[in-house]
Amino acid sequence: MSTIVRKALPWTMLLAVLAAVSLGVVMSSGSKGNTSIVTSSELGGDFSLRNIDGKVTLSDYQGKVVVVYFGFLSCPEVCPTSMSVLKRSLEILTPSQLEKTQAIMVSIDPQRDGFQDLADFTRYYHDNIIGVTGSVDEIQHIAEQYGAFFEITESESVESAYAYRHSSRYYVINQSGKLVQAMRHSTTPNELAARIKTIFKDAIKDSPA
Repeated sequence: MSTIVRKALPWTMLLAVLAAVSLGVVMSSGSKGNTSIVTSSELGGDFSLRNIDGKVTLSDYQGKVVVVYFGFLSCPEVCPTSMSVLKRSLEILTPSQLEKTQAIMVSIDPQRDGFQDLADFTRYYHDNIIGVTGSVDEIQHIAEQYGAFFEITESESVESAYAYRHSSRYYVINQSGKLVQAMRHSTTPNELAARIKTIFKDAIKDSPA
């Protein structure tokens, strides 16, 4: 299940109300506490978009655990809440784990989300989060590639002619670039951090003696 997200205020103003936003907003159906979404072996894979520094591909982070999130900067509640969860999960990791973890926010709103704004937004939360975007066709292709959903919908705000309805999930990718799990919006920082830690532990167990 998805929810409608509408532009209300610039993201810089939204930061002041994050404390009032519940971390329990549920974007996908399922029982409480169930953070996992079954992923198909056909989902995931490499992709190429751009950030303020130029071209960014998933393969750039080969050897790291990557968490991908699809959202947009004028999202009033859901995306800032998700970024806050992501930030806190990164802070739980050990320094060595953090060094080998990268988070990527894919903006689904390239017409309004500029590279500098994306860089400022993601950097506010954590240095290990970057913001990328591309053409509408590129983003749609990558969303379908990962099983994500978004569509433009009419906005009720006088400040914007349109908003987005979109899924809210954390796509967790292992060091080989394989999508291993899509975690629901209701995922807690501890649960997301634990999933990342498990990938590191599995890599150690699978490494040659």
